[in-house]
Amino acid sequence: MVVAGGGVAGLETLLALRALAGDRVRLHLISPGDEFVYRPLEVLEPFDQHAMVRIPWARIVDDLGVSHLSAVFTDIDFDQRRAQTATADSVPFDALVIASGGDARPTVPRAITIGTPGAPDLLRQVVERLRARAIRRLVFVVPPGVTWTLPIYELALLTARLARSVEADVDLEIVTAESQPLEVFGVEAGVMVRELLNASSVQLRVDGLMERSAGMHTCLELPPRPPTDAVIALPRLLGPRVTGLRSDDDGFLLVDHHGLAKGEEDVYAAGDATSFPVKQGGLAAQQAEAVAAHIARRAGAEVEEKPFEPVLRGMLLTGGAPRYLRLALTAAACETELSEESPWWPPVKIVGRHLAPYLAAHASWAAR
Repeated sequence: MVVAGGGVAGLETLLALRALAGDRVRLHLISPGDEFVYRPLEVLEPFDQHAMVRIPWARIVDDLGVSHLSAVFTDIDFDQRRAQTATADSVPFDALVIASGGDARPTVPRAITIGTPGAPDLLRQVVERLRARAIRRLVFVVPPGVTWTLPIYELALLTARLARSVEADVDLEIVTAESQPLEVFGVEAGVMVRELLNASSVQLRVDGLMERSAGMHTCLELPPRPPTDAVIALPRLLGPRVTGLRSDDDGFLLVDHHGLAKGEEDVYAAGDATSFPVKQGGLAAQQAEAVAAHIARRAGAEVEEKPFEPVLRGMLLTGGAPRYLRLALTAAACETELSEESPWWPPVKIVGRHLAPYLAAHASWAAR
């Protein structure tokens, strides 16, 4: 059993398979780095260099009894049934789970794009300039096609808190292609976020991006506004587009409700690599759980197959008390639950059946 990917979907798949299938499967991980990185805390890192949680894969794979290859998964050799990597190494599989995530691409010219190389250092520089009261105007941008927008609102609110603490005179504005803030959670969530932004003196402009044609390409532009010291934007994700597997126009893999790749019997996908429109860690964990249950049952374990039934949970960092949001995306009457107290335990950013308790139990492994 080979898992290709070192993010939430990859780790949740390993944990769930070990819990559900035990020694019925031999597990092998292909990950692009030597650490598991808890990405939701990335918004805190510019303000606190010790905020990001990283756990060496060596500790995890040793604990779980998993073989590990540090490499980037690239393709599949279907004839030889091998997962191929960028280092020319390949790993044979009986079943393969592609959990390689999406490829973050900048879409706003001259913006600092979260999740792209160099962005953490650039964000830290902006924060240091703000501490020195050398920033007068910051703009946070949500481009079209981005469904998980919560991090940009967190960054804006955390920046507003810092500005108040250092008594910096700075204009903060969010420009979003959404019709309302946190659009995926619905109207009530939008109202709540507007109130938080107003209380923090963060301006909001919805439906606020312009498109400009440049030869064969279409570029995004901010509407005419006063000069800006920095623009911080969310990326647009593209899928892995694996040769031989069916995908949508953006390269995201098409899967069924068990995570099985369309038209395949032994290749699965979970997380941001799939065509499910909302790209979020908790949903990635739920997809991984569905995949693991299906594989464990195939391996002879007496477990119930649990198809992917997405429940979106969000913990919004505000600079004060966090806010919690929950929405069952498959429910007939989709009503968002809003709370100032966590409706799940532990009160973490990524709710994974196996991931959350595992990370809590091994917190001492974190390299900060």
